Amino acid sequence: MASSWLRATFRRRDLHRLALGGGAAAAIAPRLAALAPTARAEGATGALAVVPPASNMGVNEAFRAMKFGTASGAGWTRWTVQWFNVQPNPGDLNEHYFRDEKGQSLLEAQINAGLKVAAMVLGTPEWAAATPGLKTGTSVPRGLYEPVFIGDQPNPENTWGAFMYALAKRYQGLMDVFEIWNEVEIPAEGSNAVYNTFAGTPADYYQLLAVASQAAKKANPNARIVTSPYSYFRDKENGGGNSLPWFDAFADLVKANGADVFDIFALNLYRNPHDLWDRMKGGVPQLLEAADRQGFRARLDAMGAAGKPIWLTEINAMPYDDVVPGWDPASKNDGFRITMDEQASYVIQAYAIALAAGYEKVFFQALEDDPYPVPDELWGLVRFSDDRNNDDPARARPAFIAYQLSARYLGDADWAQLYVKTRPDPKGYKRYASRFEWAAHLAVFQKGDQRASVLWNGTDEPLTVGFQPWGVSAKVVDKYGNESPIGPGANGQITVTLDPTHRHFDLFGGDPPGYYYIGGSPLIVVEAGVPPDAPVNAPGFSQVT
Repeated sequence: MASSWLRATFRRRDLHRLALGGGAAAAIAPRLAALAPTARAEGATGALAVVPPASNMGVNEAFRAMKFGTASGAGWTRWTVQWFNVQPNPGDLNEHYFRDEKGQSLLEAQINAGLKVAAMVLGTPEWAAATPGLKTGTSVPRGLYEPVFIGDQPNPENTWGAFMYALAKRYQGLMDVFEIWNEVEIPAEGSNAVYNTFAGTPADYYQLLAVASQAAKKANPNARIVTSPYSYFRDKENGGGNSLPWFDAFADLVKANGADVFDIFALNLYRNPHDLWDRMKGGVPQLLEAADRQGFRARLDAMGAAGKPIWLTEINAMPYDDVVPGWDPASKNDGFRITMDEQASYVIQAYAIALAAGYEKVFFQALEDDPYPVPDELWGLVRFSDDRNNDDPARARPAFIAYQLSARYLGDADWAQLYVKTRPDPKGYKRYASRFEWAAHLAVFQKGDQRASVLWNGTDEPLTVGFQPWGVSAKVVDKYGNESPIGPGANGQITVTLDPTHRHFDLFGGDPPGYYYIGGSPLIVVEAGVPPDAPVNAPGFSQVT
């Protein structure tokens, strides 16, 4: 979704946890005669297909649906590690936290299934709180500014350092990556106060990182520290669209004290695939909201963290139109949420743009819905089951198939490039929607001698596009996994017609006319036998960097 083109006083954040909704017409089936019609929106059928894991793709909380996590193609998963449950009292860690009802290690099961684990650690226990009586888990830990070690031993007076040392040492090899807290920039007051997780200042958070880094790396030299996943749009709202108050304060601390307290910077971004490009690279200079003009690659460079990887730790665009216990699709269709069919388009478009933009890893939030009745969202690629080993393919939403396709064809590419075909913008709508001019998208992924070209339409009219093939054979794959051979036409090009899109944001001033934040149904043209150095030759398309 774009910045409000009517300059509404309400500035939309990533909107993943407001009173979300969605609606509008479902996307039209791909316009390619060779592809058979599908009826997959209610779930997959047949045996659950397994896709080899891609190391740059993740899916959160995969342990909750083990068979689907293994089959998804994700190479990583995230665990939420609540300090107040892992160490509810001073002393030893709760060994049952990572075990199933039979006492078997779920962490070991994840690793054995080929998924590495990133731990998102948060939640100060009351016994360790510097300020007791706050909202559960939000207090700055007691002793945070005390020495982390006394000699070679953890200092028990620094409760956070002692815990991180114990956690990293006990689970070395099972969890070596630690995200430190979550969305700490969300304040304790305002529209999103319910999601506040940390009562400290940016300086307290910098110290939280510094202590975690020192403690975890002493316990496990292979440990890596990830910043608290950052909710960009919430911070921008606090800055009136022109600054990022929390991030700017944190950046000043990094510049003054050093960037060695973290190894990876993390972002949570929802809804709009174009945002993924802009938050990495920066939006167009004409944007009215100044904060959107600079990307985080440049921001990290400016604060002395040049070259550090950037992860997307949560992405999603949640649907409304499923029928599960406790969920009323009609009441949830309020202009934020989208259809399951559109979500499948989103998955492929988001991964195509994010991986081409250069994010090191991209995690989908989440693999499975929360237990029904659902409290707020249909988060999952698959529907909830209380049996983590349930592998019924009918649980899968279309987005799960789209995720598998992304892992198979886009994951772990040797190189990735993004091309766009632009349209005129005589009224300057790019001031409000940075990528208004992107009429058609072509994301190209080369892996060995396989080339996958992902194409989709950003307008409300069908578009016919083409490119020069280089392979010995080619097939076209739609977002439901249907395949058909395809070859060059009389002009020597592979040509497809891309479906229009209709997913426009109308609330709070809305997107400018003609801008659609999720494109039409994507098509993936997969060629075999393509030389890695074969150029991309697509008439009318230009590479964006």
